[in-house]
Amino acid sequence: MSNQQSGFKAKPGDLIEIPRTLGYKHWAIYIGHGDIVHLASDGASGDVSFRFSSSADVAVIKKEPLTEVTRGDPCYVNNRSDTRFEALPVDKIINKAKQSIGQKVYYDVLKQNCEHFVNALRYGKEISYQANDVNLVIGVGSIATAAVVGVGAILAFLWNVGHHKQ
Repeated sequence: MSNQQSGFKAKPGDLIEIPRTLGYKHWAIYIGHGDIVHLASDGASGDVSFRFSSSADVAVIKKEPLTEVTRGDPCYVNNRSDTRFEALPVDKIINKAKQSIGQKVYYDVLKQNCEHFVNALRYGKEISYQANDVNLVIGVGSIATAAVVGVGAILAFLWNVGHHKQ
């Protein structure tokens, strides 16, 4: 549901998914009263909070109004790991989130991103499905590249063997 729709009902401790361009999703934790806690690039706020490059290595944990971060874009409650893991007690999630506000933390788009951060708050487990998906694509691409190079090497070898027999 869009946060602009009357049906949007986040509860404190819920994970909020904010789809962004190119399939990237920004993640936050809802702490109540329209506010979220999330990782933002150092000095950024609102609509630029998700614009990390792979070279960014510092993020700041911020508390901001959900509407300021989404800027009218849709957002969704997405507690998809509730089927795999038990969520921590809501008061513990909220306290940990609030205590972390203002801290600067290491950021890596594949190893320590906003999705890792919110899943650690909710479940005590640093999980990022989108990073896992990217790593899978990179891994499959590497395997495919290695296979093409390997087949090319075999064909070159066979071609050379065939020409040396003549």
